[in-house]
Amino acid sequence: MLGLVLTSTSNHLWLEFYSDQEHTAGGFRLSYSSFDLSHCEDPGVPQFGFKVSDQGHFAGSAITYGCDQGYSLHGSGILKCMTRERRAWDNHLPSCIAECGGRFKGESTGRILSPGYPFPYDNNLRCTWTITVNSGNIVSLQFLAFDTEASHDILEVWDGPAENEMSLREVSGSLLPEGIHSTLNVVTIQFQTDFYITKSGFAIDFSSSVATACRDPGMPMNGSRNGEGREPDDTVTFSCDPGYELQGESKITCIQVDNRYYWQPSPPSCIAPCGGNVTGSSGFILSPNFPLPYPHSKDCDWLIAVHSDYVISLAFISFSIEPNYDFLYIYDGPDSNSHLIGSFQDSKLPEKIESVSNFMHLAFRSDGSVSYQGFHLEYKAKLREACFDPGNAMNGTRLGNDYKLGSTVTFSCEAGYLLQGHSTLTCMMGNSKRPEWDRARPSCQAPCGGRSTGLEGTVLSPNYPHNYTQSLTCVYHIFVPGDFGKHPLSLPPSLYLSLPSRSLSLLLSLLLSLLSLSLFLS
Repeated sequence: MLGLVLTSTSNHLWLEFYSDQEHTAGGFRLSYSSFDLSHCEDPGVPQFGFKVSDQGHFAGSAITYGCDQGYSLHGSGILKCMTRERRAWDNHLPSCIAECGGRFKGESTGRILSPGYPFPYDNNLRCTWTITVNSGNIVSLQFLAFDTEASHDILEVWDGPAENEMSLREVSGSLLPEGIHSTLNVVTIQFQTDFYITKSGFAIDFSSSVATACRDPGMPMNGSRNGEGREPDDTVTFSCDPGYELQGESKITCIQVDNRYYWQPSPPSCIAPCGGNVTGSSGFILSPNFPLPYPHSKDCDWLIAVHSDYVISLAFISFSIEPNYDFLYIYDGPDSNSHLIGSFQDSKLPEKIESVSNFMHLAFRSDGSVSYQGFHLEYKAKLREACFDPGNAMNGTRLGNDYKLGSTVTFSCEAGYLLQGHSTLTCMMGNSKRPEWDRARPSCQAPCGGRSTGLEGTVLSPNYPHNYTQSLTCVYHIFVPGDFGKHPLSLPPSLYLSLPSRSLSLLLSLLLSLLSLSLFLS
């Protein structure tokens, strides 16, 4: 035994000496000394994880790991320090991951995180989580954080399995949603992302409770409600702020079926619609989803119509759309064929604009990528202080674009046409105590016959370029100054082609007239 060296594997060493009842001897003498024991390196702690227990880093000791709420452990949860010459752990440090989907059964509380949270989630995901609590209980969801690409990366919550098609809520964007409560003991959560922008995602706590009444139906965003009762047969009514439309029924009733309490129908929401017809004397027009960013690839058209005694005044309360790609076009009239007042983009607040007519057409166009907050407009009907646009005369021209009281517009006809009516109109206050033109708009007509005295001119068949009528005899007299010589008469081929073959008598009459006119010019 002399020279034998014993080495402990820890900082403890236990020695026991026993002697019997017979012989004795000289005994022993031992010397001991301490030294640093070879150990495994500290493996650390995984991100979003913690140590459940730590026995030390010496040979044979172990460390147990766990993950923060909402994360799943990937790898071995227990690391052991191996007893070899070179101390090492038997497994790699585990990691804690926010999974894409999962199942929770029988748990009274828990947390659901978007994949990779708090880092941005991936593109093209379709994740489904199912929460099942004890029968007779309901599930409540509380949002701790929420940030997804508005209108494109969507979280939808279902009451029961998704195939039941009982949607509780569909949310996207950066606004923290209000709590969601089921009426069944099962909730399904689906998260779907597109191919483009990603954001930090969401963190949701869930809990279960016994239902004793209908849940709080909440207050719709951009709306209000009347009624606080939540017992069976209690009713609540909803309304929306100006510019928003109610999606769903305005009145809901609390229903009890066995241990299930729910609102029938589901509580409504208030949204800013994409287009529509507006007929009130005043109101608001909002970009879709306002104040959240408007959706991509939208074509929205609004028509504002007020009483004919009024025009429309349009004020911009807020305005922010993507420059050079998204546009708001505003027309003075009932459609996009009307006069274009202007096209608007960027984030500069436009000045107030006013129509000439009692109609205004708004057309909003967004492309397939970036979205801004959009716009918030207010319109008011304003008593007309000018005449309506008198329009143009067919085959004629108009001089003057000012329609205020006292202003005039003058009409003239193209060559070959005669003005029927008064050439000049004046905007005056009429007997109805509103601005009116003093005369009807004139027209330009191609006459049946006539007298021309200029050096050059145009002769048109009656009603040209439309078909002339039957049984006509039209004589055209053309005189030029006497000091001019012979002028050949040039007739376009279309003049002959426009005469129907069956009207031979009319053709002969016209030819005789042309012959006598040619002799007169000679």
